[in-house]
Amino acid sequence: MADKLNGLQKEFLETLAVIQENCVQTALCQNGDELLKDKYYEITSDVIISIMEIIDGYCNENIGRLKVTCEKSGESLKDKPFIELHDIVCDYLKGAD
Repeated sequence: MADKLNGLQKEFLETLAVIQENCVQTALCQNGDELLKDKYYEITSDVIISIMEIIDGYCNENIGRLKVTCEKSGESLKDKPFIELHDIVCDYLKGAD
């Protein structure tokens, strides 16, 4: 599916993966405990997936599905092709099983 994503979708998901990597590496440097590495990836994956579920409209029926559009290009984050962000983001994150 990743090869069918539009430019905005791919850039957005890759940026989330970079954020995850930076957060985990920062936590490891501060803590120095390599045994926590997998746990950090699991925790950050859960948080990111939950955020994507909000955008997809699965967390709060009062909010519903959110439209995220890039001002620069006009591309929609969820359309062309239509994707469920909480599913596809797992292809980009470490610790998302």
